[in-house]
Amino acid sequence: MPVIKIKAGNDMRYLIDSANISEIESAIGMGVSGITANPSMYLKNKVSLHSFIGHFKDLSDKLLTAEVIGETAEEMLSQAEALAGIRPDIIIKVNFSREGMRLMRMLKERNIRTAATLIFNLNQATLAMEAGADFLFVFIGRNDENGHDGISVLQEICGVIRLNGYHTRVVAASIKNVYHLRQAALSGAHYAAINFDTLEKAIYSDLSVNGAKGFESDWKML
Repeated sequence: MPVIKIKAGNDMRYLIDSANISEIESAIGMGVSGITANPSMYLKNKVSLHSFIGHFKDLSDKLLTAEVIGETAEEMLSQAEALAGIRPDIIIKVNFSREGMRLMRMLKERNIRTAATLIFNLNQATLAMEAGADFLFVFIGRNDENGHDGISVLQEICGVIRLNGYHTRVVAASIKNVYHLRQAALSGAHYAAINFDTLEKAIYSDLSVNGAKGFESDWKML
């Protein structure tokens, strides 16, 4: 694989991808930059969307996303406006589609930030940016599972954004392992959305653990 040169200042930040309150609070304590979840996660953790957003609405220094679902842009618009009423700077996650693109245009006119999610290729990414998306959730693992190279797609999208000077932020999503996480950073993604298990695996190194034990042993002998 060729060496990828990343533009200076394009550091990657982390979003905890979970609806588990305990996991999120632990990740926030470690300094992650934001919180993202989806309806499947809300269901799994038996939490309603509005109560979840309400729980974290005062974390003004953290990004917070909320997903809207509906068949028409107008239906989703009412949901988005209600969520923005809970937290004005919330990022509305929109499933990429024709109606989703219409919704992103409507929300841009209302100064409500949006994130296009379920992005699987460069064409979808550029269309979402044209519609006004502030963030792109580019799916890596699910692309791999369907016979495509998720990392290559992420690299293409990050490359086009750098080439054209777009202000849209790229979120590497559907990260299945620490290899995906490493490649997301090398690709120039602005954010990585990771679950708590992957966060813990990224933290761990036996070299760090063994090195710390050595320092602790020496410290006790001082």
